[in-house]
Formats: sequence, structure tokens, C-alpha cells
Amino acid sequence: MGALGYNLRKFNLKDISQRAELLETNFASMDLGLIKMEINLVRRMRPAVGNYVYHTSLNFSQEENEKLSNDKLLAIASDYLQGMGFTNNQYMIFRHYDAGHPHIHLLANRIKFDGGIVSDSKNFDHSEALSRKLERLHDLKPVMQSKYIAIQTSPNNIKVFPTKSTFRRSPKKGEIEMVVRTGEASHKMLVQEKLLLILNQPKRSMQDFIQQCEAEDVHLLFNQATTGHISGITFFYKDFKAKGQALGSRFKWIEIVKQLDYEQDRDRQSISEANGRTKAKYGELTPVGTGNTADGRRNDLTTPVPDAEKLVDLGQPYHTDNEDAERDTTADGEVESNGSKTGNLPETTSGNVDNNLTGDWRDAGYGIQISDDEDDALKRRKRRGNGR
Repeated sequence: MGALGYNLRKFNLKDISQRAELLETNFASMDLGLIKMEINLVRRMRPAVGNYVYHTSLNFSQEENEKLSNDKLLAIASDYLQGMGFTNNQYMIFRHYDAGHPHIHLLANRIKFDGGIVSDSKNFDHSEALSRKLERLHDLKPVMQSKYIAIQTSPNNIKVFPTKSTFRRSPKKGEIEMVVRTGEASHKMLVQEKLLLILNQPKRSMQDFIQQCEAEDVHLLFNQATTGHISGITFFYKDFKAKGQALGSRFKWIEIVKQLDYEQDRDRQSISEANGRTKAKYGELTPVGTGNTADGRRNDLTTPVPDAEKLVDLGQPYHTDNEDAERDTTADGEVESNGSKTGNLPETTSGNVDNNLTGDWRDAGYGIQISDDEDDALKRRKRRGNGR
């Protein structure tokens, strides 16, 4: 009754524009005496249950206020209640106007009409995961700082995953220290957030994905074979570049393509054009180990080149055996003597530049290297099969 009283008091605010609305309920009356009577009738079936009231609020971005009509909010609230297990319960849905953003309050009796009960075990996690799913389902602005992320795996199916470090690589100690020191996120963290914001939207075309990335100043370089087949992707943002696997498995090509409306033949030209724009911005790609033409002259003197002292490259200096060096052994569970897991994939941040890069990243003898985003364990099995 305390939770109900809190919501009912919002009906009597002096400012009429801020007074709450009751959007929907299955109680017979809003008379307090009759409400108590109805609740007690249900509680008699489970008298030992103490915390029988579920009370939560769903909050939305102020930017979405215009599209959040009462009908839209009712649809969201209905999906939330059903997702949390309140399918045969007493409930009330209120809309409040006394905050700087749209929000609704939901009250429900955990005891069902048939005597069953809605579990409250891990209900915070359940609610957070469900909220991410409803953002995708109802085309809402997604919350980025969350333990969960929703992915539309097909037009009619949305799956929710925990945002573990293998899914989106966690910031390193140096990155965290930089954030504390400067109050600004690292470029790696910014790229992750920008990509998540784009990928969290309903399934879109490859061309839309490229355009949105470039609008966020994130440029893409696809490892595109002459047949049009794509085997990997590298992301560029200002003086930062990283392969998808370095940002986390969420950003590997084999994962990204699942969330896009992609057809190899149809999208081949768009991808090729995106590669051209990235090369024009970050320098023409050169053959491995060279930065010069056959006659010894530089082939890119007219191309703007990022300052090598600021360039951040998450890959190791390339050599013919670097495929093994790029393998992330964390997935294999290798453990150092101090008990912590370790991997061979370096992830440097701003100010931590490869010592081999001097003056110009091409003069150092490297081109931009892109490796396939294939399953590492599968590649190792192939090599063993070839006697290597």
C-alpha cells in the first residue's frame, strides 16, 4: 500500500501538467478499501509470502518523448510484465510527468490468481536483460553501460548476451588510469561505444552500416578477396586502428555480419568503395614490408599520413609467423605463474606506441596488416593437418 500511495499522491500535484495518469489496471476499482480487499483475497492463497509487491519504474530518454504516447508505453509495459513473468497477476501501470524524462511505474502482485508466485530470484539481472531486449523490440535509444546487450539475430528473434570481456574487451589498466587522469575515454572505448550504438539498432543494410560508421568518424577496412569474400575487418578512428578481434568478439566480422542484411554480390561494390575511402584517408595500402614503389620512390607522398608518434596499432609488427603471435591464448585458458590468464594479443592505448614505428609508419617497413577473423582453433587444426 506504500508503493500504491506513492503513485496516487502524484495524482494530486499542484501543477496539473505534472500530475500522474493511471494508464491501465485490472483492479475493479481505485477505491483504496476495495483495492485492499482484492489484494487480501489473493494473498490468502499464499499467506507465508512476505514481499508480495513488485514495484519498478521504466525510464526513457527525453529525446524520445514525442514518440512515447500512452499506447506505446502500454505496449512496452505489457511486454515488460510478461517478460518478468506477470502473466496472471494483479497490476497497475502509471505514467509520471514530474521528472525531466518520460517514465512509467509498474505495480504488480507477485502472487498469481491461481496461487502461483512470480520468483524474485535475480530479478535485477532479469530486469536489466529484458530492458535491453525491449529497447531493440520497440526501437528505443539503448542504454550503453549495461551488463547485457541485445542482438537481433533474425527479423523475428532478439537474443540477449552478457557483455563479458570476451564479448567486448575490457579496458586495460592504462586505459582506466587515463580515464581517471583526464576524464576522457580512450579511443578504443569510444569506438566500442559508437559501434554498439549502431549495431544495437534493428537489422540494417551493409550500406547503412558503413554510412553510420563513417558519420561517427569510424572508418572501415574490409579484408576483401578478389571474389568479394570478406574474412576480416579493421576499424580506424582518428589516430587509432584495431582489428575487430582486438575490440572484442562482438566486433569480429563473423559476428557483425550476423546482424546485418548482407549479400556478398550485392554489397561488394559498397564495401570496395568504403575501402577506397579509408585508404584515401589513412594512406594507400602497400605490399607487406615495403613503403616504396619498384623504382624506390615513395608512392604515397601526396597522401596525408597520421603522425607516427600518435598512431596506435593494436597489432604486432608483422612477420611471416605472426599468425601464431596474434592468437589470443586467453581463450585457451593459459595461465601465468601468478594465476592470471594471459594472451598474446597486445592492446596498446594512447601514448603507448609501438617502438618500431618511427617518423612515418610506412618508412618503418609496414603496410596495414589485416588477418582473417577465422576461428583460431580451426586454423591451428588446419596447420597440424598439413604437418606444421
